[in-house]
Amino acid sequence: MTPLRVLKVSQPIGEFYIGAIDSGVLLQIAKADVRRFSEGKPGQIDGIQRELSRSRLRELRQYVNLDYATFPTSVILAIDHRCVQLKKIDGCTGLYELNVVAHPGSDDEDDPMIGLESAAFVIDGQHRLAGLEGRGIQADPFDVNVSIFVGADLADQAEIFSRVNLAQTKVNKSLAYDLLDYARVKSPFKVAHDLVVALNADSDGPFYQKIKRLGVRTPGVDGETLAQATVVNGLLRHLPTNQERERSKSLLGFSRRPEPNESWRNRIFVDFYRDDNLAAIFLVVSNYFQAVKNRWPDAWTTSQEGLILSRTTGFNAHIRFLKDAYMSVTDSPRVVETNEFKKILDRISIQDYELTKDTYVPGSSGQGKLYWDLKEQGLQG
Repeated sequence: MTPLRVLKVSQPIGEFYIGAIDSGVLLQIAKADVRRFSEGKPGQIDGIQRELSRSRLRELRQYVNLDYATFPTSVILAIDHRCVQLKKIDGCTGLYELNVVAHPGSDDEDDPMIGLESAAFVIDGQHRLAGLEGRGIQADPFDVNVSIFVGADLADQAEIFSRVNLAQTKVNKSLAYDLLDYARVKSPFKVAHDLVVALNADSDGPFYQKIKRLGVRTPGVDGETLAQATVVNGLLRHLPTNQERERSKSLLGFSRRPEPNESWRNRIFVDFYRDDNLAAIFLVVSNYFQAVKNRWPDAWTTSQEGLILSRTTGFNAHIRFLKDAYMSVTDSPRVVETNEFKKILDRISIQDYELTKDTYVPGSSGQGKLYWDLKEQGLQG
């Protein structure tokens, strides 16, 4: 392979080198060392990496072919010192030429041959690397920035993997969604975020100051019971399915172009999305939850501990039931009024005091139970 130009970095754990390598070349020389039980050695466990997630891998293989695909963080590699040739670049402090080569081995059983395809092990970034296998034939290269530890033993590799994956705090999803304020391109994520902001700011609406924009309570505001991420994710279930593809289409000016077999009967807001009619989505959501608030005023407005209607359990059940209620009163995409939703909710015998976490336990089971109770009673007519 063509030698890499790398910069040496010194840290307490030791020295490593940072540089950029073509993704195709990286795929040829690197593999993951998945932690699993050893074959033929009962009770022994080898490797350091987690198993590949099929769902995440499928998403990444789609993502790497999008026009705005990027992996800005380093893939961390460990390369056997016998497979590395390092040469200092004269006149450039800290810069080296690093070449990865096969090791021919020797007669010593502790010095086996190492092929170029086995020269590097992935300490962190195996999903990104595997996702790049799905990249189609592209005119433009996809370089990957790498951090290379030369000669790191398994103990060092495990330490690096643990620190990277345990010592770093995941970003709050509500914060990540709130950063869509800065997005210039339309996408279902951006639309859902903008709707959340509008719903939360509508002083006449049911969500007024009920949504925690950053996933934590807003200083000086009481009564916030829903995280922004919860509401965004609920709205996304009614918007176009492939969120990343829709963003890519917007970049190319094709956001109005429907997907094959797309129908509002599957995703009730998809036609409004295509027509840039966000006001209609806002009104449908606001009207429905106003009907919810009117039907169960105490359960919706109270901040009493244990009541679930205006919290994650209640919201997730109702945003799911919204599709059923919507389709029961209209045979085409339109704004359904509060009084139309009221007729459905009035059939439901559940009382405010029953909407508790004892009846509808937190999590998917409680959400599912409430949804089916709403559906069985609300659509019985």
